[in-house]
Amino acid sequence: MPDLSFTQARADDRALITAVLHRYAHTARDKMDFDDMLPLFADDARVLLPDGTPVPATSLSDVLRGEEAAYIRHHLTTIDIVFDGDGTARTEAAFLAVTDEAAPDHWGCWRDVFTRQADGRWLISERAIVVDGGAPEGWFHRRYLGAAGDSGRR
Repeated sequence: MPDLSFTQARADDRALITAVLHRYAHTARDKMDFDDMLPLFADDARVLLPDGTPVPATSLSDVLRGEEAAYIRHHLTTIDIVFDGDGTARTEAAFLAVTDEAAPDHWGCWRDVFTRQADGRWLISERAIVVDGGAPEGWFHRRYLGAAGDSGRR
């Protein structure tokens, strides 16, 4: 059964997880610093890209470099955290992305599994980037859907 308690220990865990989410949002921008982003992921972490392609987190720079928007900022809104025991948490963080091509450019959520490390840190072990919609003239539409793409719903 999921742990939805709000004890001091869980408040501390929530704060640590939320800090990782905000740090990722800060690093997932134009001229991405993948070296700054990678420590947010567990060693064997996997990311499911919006088009459904699974990649190791360690390969994100290979997949995305050269494909970044000239300007992009991710803004987080609702963050839901549910604990599946002492060492695992599932999160859903809603985001809105603004780029130089459209504002908003695309929106959706990051569905993550976090695992507590031996040193107490919470790191992303699985991430699914779910895009609910996007502007037809935006970066996301061009990058993932092309000229003949759909509305952006994933």
